[in-house]
Amino acid sequence: MKQSICYSLLLTFALFSNSFGQSLERIFYSTFSPQGWDIYISKDKGKSYKNFTDNPSLDYDAVISPDGKWVVFTSERSGIPQLYVQAIDGNYPPSLLIKSKSFQDQATFSPDGSQLAFVASHEGNSEIYLIPFLPDSIQDIQIAKNLTNHPSGDFRPAFSPDGQRIAFSSDRDHEIVPHPQFPFARQRIGDIYSVDISGENPTRLTNSEFWDGSPRWSADGAKIIFYSGRNGQNSIFEMDADGSNQHQIIEFSGPAVSPDYLPDGTIVFTTWQNEKDFKVMKFDPNSKEITPLISNGPDLMFNLDSHLNGTMVFHGGPYAANHGVPGNFGFDGNVLAKLPDTVSFAGRQVNVYGVRRAFVAPPQKGNTLLFYDANDIQSFWEFLKPLGYGVFWLPILVLGMFLSGLFLGVRHRKKISFWRFLLFSLLAIVFGLITGGIFLWVDTISPMPISSIRWIMGLMTIVLLGLTLWAYKRAIRSRRNGNEAYILSLSYSVLFGGLSLFSVFCTIFINQMVNSTLHFYQVDYVTGEKKQLFVFEKESDTNPANFSVLDSKVSHDGKAFIFTTGSFRANARMQGDLWKYDFETRLIEKLSDSPYNDGFGDISEDGKMVFRSGRSGYFDIYLKTNDETINLTQDSHRDNFPAISKQGDKIVFSSDRLRTEQEYKTMDIFLMSLKPDGTWTEPEIISIGSGQNAHAHFSPDGEWVIYTTEGYGINDEQALIQPIIFSPQMYGEIVAYNVQTKERIRLTHNKWEEGTPLWVE
Repeated sequence: MKQSICYSLLLTFALFSNSFGQSLERIFYSTFSPQGWDIYISKDKGKSYKNFTDNPSLDYDAVISPDGKWVVFTSERSGIPQLYVQAIDGNYPPSLLIKSKSFQDQATFSPDGSQLAFVASHEGNSEIYLIPFLPDSIQDIQIAKNLTNHPSGDFRPAFSPDGQRIAFSSDRDHEIVPHPQFPFARQRIGDIYSVDISGENPTRLTNSEFWDGSPRWSADGAKIIFYSGRNGQNSIFEMDADGSNQHQIIEFSGPAVSPDYLPDGTIVFTTWQNEKDFKVMKFDPNSKEITPLISNGPDLMFNLDSHLNGTMVFHGGPYAANHGVPGNFGFDGNVLAKLPDTVSFAGRQVNVYGVRRAFVAPPQKGNTLLFYDANDIQSFWEFLKPLGYGVFWLPILVLGMFLSGLFLGVRHRKKISFWRFLLFSLLAIVFGLITGGIFLWVDTISPMPISSIRWIMGLMTIVLLGLTLWAYKRAIRSRRNGNEAYILSLSYSVLFGGLSLFSVFCTIFINQMVNSTLHFYQVDYVTGEKKQLFVFEKESDTNPANFSVLDSKVSHDGKAFIFTTGSFRANARMQGDLWKYDFETRLIEKLSDSPYNDGFGDISEDGKMVFRSGRSGYFDIYLKTNDETINLTQDSHRDNFPAISKQGDKIVFSSDRLRTEQEYKTMDIFLMSLKPDGTWTEPEIISIGSGQNAHAHFSPDGEWVIYTTEGYGINDEQALIQPIIFSPQMYGEIVAYNVQTKERIRLTHNKWEEGTPLWVE
């Protein structure tokens, strides 16, 4: 509570102060960063604890110096993660350790306390650096020695007890592949390595198809413990210092990461049940007992470090929940992830805001409102309308027919072979799966327009009614002939009749089954005041599965709110539409004019609209001027996320046209410019690197393009970040690119997923 009040006061002061100076342009981007992490300290071996830091920014990854006098930790209070030092005793504020514009994190002390190893991206990607530990001075990053010098990412260093080698994890020897659960995401794999403190003799210690990370040496230097996902979930393993004899040493029902030794040989590790509950556990190697280290700890506890004198530090805090209320903004926590950063580059200053939401429409000049959609449905049962419960008729029918077949088979087994009734029971399941499968396919898996669903379900109704009539006539005929098998034919008639009832029900009431209303809100990012903007109902032929909001922005003139409805990762022929809400008239206008997958629209001040459409059978970029719509790209590749400059003379978009992956290709950013004769230049690639690049947007003057990129790699072990913050897309940093000078500026620099940037006045 104290932090929340402090944060609000600081935010109001920062924005109020800006109003007296030059009015700065603003960049808004989505961020999956957590909220409210502080450093906690215990001086009695975990019996009690208290705050060591209390700051609105994120503080994390704390370590204690070997002499027990200092704590070094990472803080984002200056805007980017940097290393700070603070005395354990006395009431002294933390001070910056290393002067740099780059990311710094994951510090660890040499055994004698004279040196500090840490991760930094000073030279582009994450590397392991070594620097003298001088708590009373600020050193320049140029003094630090790069120990790894590799284009991939290196993380979580740990000194050997003799101080001569450093163990660390790295993703250097594995190809980046699609994520197994989210194939549109990117999956990295890391192994454990060691290197001399001179930077010589790098040695690979593990070779796994899952992430091995966070190595820690035993007191005698003979063993290294680490976590690995090789057995199905992250667990604690041990190996000899040369990499031999790798085996799991802790049997635990939940995930286990970030292992470390306590001075008495006990092993501690971090585990979690969900994003609201992270705990540090301790494992007794003798008794094999696993218990919480601190029984009354905060909701979130991570990465414990300890000292021989009984002092312990860890980071975490209360979970900042905000779900379960109408108009929920997005990810848990405040609207803004932190105080706005003022970034200076190329002779200009820009305020940069991290917003806890995947897509949000930032304001235009003169206000502090953010516009967004919210799913006010809190459960599956709220999602269903009363008629929606009719879908449960199908499983009830199938189960009833299955059981009745078995019952009748036993009852009439002396007159009719039991296997015939058993076959009926099995066919009841088969026909039920076919009927339900067809409906599920056209309604949800490959969602079609409502009119198409009605045609398909109507035809299926006719077929099922025909089968019902055929089976019924067969039953009547058998009974007249004195054939006891009429009971079986009558059962088939009931089955097909019941299935036809389900089919005709879906045909008639398909539009009355689920709640598909979209609710749009506005929130003041300074005061937090929120109110509903408008409510939007789908068109009668729109499938609710194709009625999610995928993109939103405010028009360049600030007069309208533009948004896309559709289905995530849908193909080119599925339904997607563009809409415009006029702030003054409060009227909603449909901007797209095809039954195919239109979306991601952007409108220049002179009325040009660029958008993506699947009307050609492929995703292409289209430009609409007055009543003319032209295809600008016309190829078989996936072109997406277009944006047009405020002046209407430049277009950027993402495309996989140059990528060679077999499926789920990554994307580059391309630029097109308007020529004097009114035609457009051929697409020119402006992004760099082999990873994902997406969601480009122009600065208000059209001179810069901002986008999110994976080009700089990741800055921490993937297995540690993903459980904390769900990051389904590629790791993203926000980059600004000058169209004329080709200069490229890194605007964000941390280890959280960030994307969908928009630059406004």
